[in-house]
Parts: sequence; structure tokens; C-alpha cells
Amino acid sequence: MKSLANLSQQHVYVIGVSGGPDSMALLDMCRSYGLSFLVAHMNYQKRESAFRDEELVVNYCQRYEIPCYVKRQKKPCKGNFQAFARAERYHFYHELLEKYHGDAILLAHHLDDHLETYLMQMERGSKGVYYGIQEETVLYDCKVLRPLLSYTKQELLAYCIEHQVPYGFDESNFTDDYTRNRIRHSYIDHMSRKEKEELAAEIAEKNNKAQQVLEKTKAFLAVWQYDAAALCELDENFRKQVLRTWIYQECKEHVSEKLLDQLAGLLFKANNWTSDIGKRYCMSKEYGIVHIHMKDMPSYAYVLHEVACLHTPYFHTSLTGKSCEALTLYPQDFPITIRNVQEGDAIVLRLGRKKVHRWFIDRKIPSWERKCWPVVVNAQGNVILVPQIGCDIAHFSNNPSIFVVK
Repeated sequence: MKSLANLSQQHVYVIGVSGGPDSMALLDMCRSYGLSFLVAHMNYQKRESAFRDEELVVNYCQRYEIPCYVKRQKKPCKGNFQAFARAERYHFYHELLEKYHGDAILLAHHLDDHLETYLMQMERGSKGVYYGIQEETVLYDCKVLRPLLSYTKQELLAYCIEHQVPYGFDESNFTDDYTRNRIRHSYIDHMSRKEKEELAAEIAEKNNKAQQVLEKTKAFLAVWQYDAAALCELDENFRKQVLRTWIYQECKEHVSEKLLDQLAGLLFKANNWTSDIGKRYCMSKEYGIVHIHMKDMPSYAYVLHEVACLHTPYFHTSLTGKSCEALTLYPQDFPITIRNVQEGDAIVLRLGRKKVHRWFIDRKIPSWERKCWPVVVNAQGNVILVPQIGCDIAHFSNNPSIFVVK
């Protein structure tokens, strides 16, 4: 059981079991190894053999008194079925992890799956941070472990036969309707054990190099001040890697090489621009600064009936801060509202009335940042503080009540 050696007998695992030879072999290995676990079986009710697979998983678990949880998918599919099924499956796993205080999910991906994924990435021209399948990762807020990546599919099938473990085949795997199936039937199935190991070594080498680039990328992003000029000075390939990593960090979007090329080219343009990244986010360049932000910045309004410490995605309140964030409050000011700036907002300062949007222009505040900039409004509807401008003349003192920090 060398593949399970890194798993703790003190932990509780959720094993995803489909009923195929791969997952049934994993299930039997975990049982023989004495691990603490429960089984999760997802029945999409799409195949003729779906209920056969459910039955053999349930029967195996009943035989060995293993907790088994079955979910029959009833929610209608929206969009791509594979993506839909994956999301539903991991949601099911996550529910079980939470309910039974599990430590991780165990999945039965094997060496052939690892190689197939790599060849699919090569066919698509993917240049991600990892090639193939990771042994340990986090998906949908679930820690996922894959302890069988050193086994071939044929070896797991042989295990089931030798140990008399029941299994069923998914008939959809016999067609070439999916890219993975086509690659499996055309390449992987014809490779020897040695050839598979050689390809796995090639993948490992690429992953080592990719990890080095990733560390270099993280080091750059840790000190980068979002200036476009600094990105333009980078080597072309490294610049695209920085953009790819930054985009994923900010909005969890994987972008195509075509879009990366477009974004990298836009950096050299002197004028301001905005470009979409997926459905929810976009990248903008203004005043030489690049930023990723939501397309539709949400409106917000927080109402306080007394001085309180508040932490939000847009600002926080504190009992200490800078003078341009300080505000002295009086009973008649409450309740105060802290909201994002609106058209026409103005504040009365020592030198007269100042429109907030005019200050934005003078300070070269990017338009995306203006949309979520906080202002404090008192019960009379007057803007009494704009962080980084300061408070109005009626609410200034040497003993402020609160600081609102942008």
C-alpha cells in the first residue's frame, strides 16, 4: 500500500467512488489499510448503467459496514454537462466534509489520467502553473488528495480482479466523443509502462521549471506597484506569466493565450483602456496604473447608530488613523451612513465647497476606484467626511470620534 503511506490513520476522509475499477480499487485499499473514511457516490441518472454502479457501491459498503452516502442528481443541467457535473459533485463532497468533520477528499485518478491531462494541455497549448494532475490540491474549498497517481489504469483493474473487488465500466468511456477518450484510445492505451514513466518524467521536469517561474512571478508581484511601465520592461514570456498569475489571484479566471497576448500588447499603449476578463471582471489602465476590478461595482451603504469598528471590502473604521481620515461626531449626526460616492457629492472645507469628483480628477484617481470610494453622510444628508480629503469644517477637532480608512 505504498500509495497510501502518506495518509494518516488519525484523519477522516471522504472517498469519491463512482463504481469503476479505479475508485473501487482505492476504496478497497483504504479499507485494507485501516483508514477512517466514508464513501460518496454521485448518480447523475444519465447512463443505463448508473443504477448498476450505485448498487455495487452500496452493496460493497454494506458488506464491510462502511458509511455510504448517495446523491441522485435531480437539478437540471445548465450549460456544459461535464462542468455542471463536476461542480455538483464537489458541492456534495464539501457538504460531507463539513457535516462529518472530514480532513480531505480522496480521488482515484491514476497515472494514465495524469498523462492524458498533460497531452490535452499540450494539444490546447495550455501554459498553466502545473502540468498533468496534482497529487494534492484545493478545489471548491475542498482539500483533494490523489494517492494512486503512480498506478496505471491496467494495474488498478488487475488489483480488482486479484482481490475480487466488484466494479462496473462506464460505457461512455468507450466512445471518442470526448477529447480525453480520444487521447486515451489513440495514445495512452498503446504505451508501455516504460513509455508512461518516461512521459511522467518529462512532465515532472516541466513542473519543476514551471515552479521556478512561479516563484519568480510571486516575488515580482510581491513588490510590484501596479505600474504598467514595470510590466513593459519584462521579458515577453515572463510578462505574460505575471499577467496570467495576477489575473488568477485576483479573479480566479484562467485566460487564453490569445487574451494574454492582447492584454500584454495593450500595456504599451499610452492612452487609458479597459478590457474584459471573463464575465465578471475587467482590466483597466489609467494614469499608467493597471488594475483588475469587477465590471459592475456594487453599491453599498453601511448605517451606524453609534461609533463602532467596522471592516468591509471597501473601507474600515478605526479609533486611530491619519488626520485626513478623522471625523468628530455629535449626537445629532446619528445615524451616519457610509456609502460609495455618488454624482454631485460635495463637502464644505476650509477653503470652500469641493466637489468630490473634481478632487478625483485632480488626484488622478482611476475611474474604477472612484466608484467604490467611501463618503460619510450624517442624519441631515450632508457629506461630512471623504477619506483622504478630510472632514468638513463643522466636524473637525483635535479629539476625533472615529477614523474612516480607505
